[in-house]
Amino acid sequence: MASEPRDPGVAGTAADDGPCASERRLVEERSALAERLGAILRSARDELRDAQRTLGVHEDRQGRAALAADPRHVQVRKADAFAVFRAARAHATGPADLEAAAAEWLREIDDVNRAFLSARRVMESERHEMGRIVTLVERRTVAVDRARVAAERSAEACREARERLAACEEVEAGGAAPGLLAAMGGPARPVETTSAEPEEAPAAGALGLDATLGVARPRIVAIILGDTAARDAVSVRLAAEGVTTAEHWAGLLDGLTAAIVDRALEEARFVFPADHEFWGLFRQDECRQIAVALAALGYHPIPGGGWVDDRVPGRRDLSLAVGFAGQDPMRLRIWPTEEEMASLFDRVEANVVDFLLEKAGGLTLGEVVALLGRHAEPFTELWNAWGRVRPLLLAESA
Repeated sequence: MASEPRDPGVAGTAADDGPCASERRLVEERSALAERLGAILRSARDELRDAQRTLGVHEDRQGRAALAADPRHVQVRKADAFAVFRAARAHATGPADLEAAAAEWLREIDDVNRAFLSARRVMESERHEMGRIVTLVERRTVAVDRARVAAERSAEACREARERLAACEEVEAGGAAPGLLAAMGGPARPVETTSAEPEEAPAAGALGLDATLGVARPRIVAIILGDTAARDAVSVRLAAEGVTTAEHWAGLLDGLTAAIVDRALEEARFVFPADHEFWGLFRQDECRQIAVALAALGYHPIPGGGWVDDRVPGRRDLSLAVGFAGQDPMRLRIWPTEEEMASLFDRVEANVVDFLLEKAGGLTLGEVVALLGRHAEPFTELWNAWGRVRPLLLAESA
């Protein structure tokens, strides 16, 4: 994971000799190492791409030379030149015309022969150069693999150090906070919702659960649902513990919740209306599989209406998606019209809170980073301060 400039409020102004000082120093050291190894990996990948592009240029040159040196191509050019000469000879009105036609024919034959010899030399030169570059590509491929393994191990070690720091800071702050499900008034264990029985899924609001697990609403849920006051409350508390401004923390929290929403949409975590003329024909898990298949075909729906870049699927695309969900498209009698296809997701809702509960029910650092995947990279400052961030996000929103 790429590292960003260290937040002075996390390490610089914290008590370096405090109870979590050793864990904090370990995070700093491993973050710095992960950053260096990440830079090495990016550099190795750039060098590999450069070598591959160079190899492609030489392959193209050799391909053109091989065509020019192909005996069949040479014979075709010579035959064409002779045909031109024969036509000119047939229309010659005197010795001068005949001599000019013959001279032009011989010049063309000479050009063909010169091109053939030049192409042979180019082929030989490119063959030697490509051998050298292929060896270079192989070496750089090995270098990328080694750098990737080192970077992945370093990133994992950095994540483990951050988890220990977060646990230490939570203990020092008064004990580890309960998981997200418990904070919402549900049982103190990760939610076990799967797509096996989606028809029994709880009702959802525009972005997730309303109050089906209890009356409590943790700040992270409130922030996902658009409560800026909850976000600002967390930001102000974090800013009070360091030198980073509340506005900066608010931007990171906005980015975090946006990334969680993006991941939910990527996995088609939608709630489909059971009374819909088309969606009502399928179970919830089948509807999600249809949405996943449409996305794989390049059609990305927007919950609440519309499609990304206005790319609306056709009947054949929807038929393929239905087949992906395990249903026989030939047995369906109701298909959306072209106009209805554009509004197919108008009543479909994103279920972000349920997605968060399922994937990161404890809201631990490891769970959240795993949930975000590649989207986690911009939030290094949050991960370094997760021991302080997590309890604030799990606290009940006012």
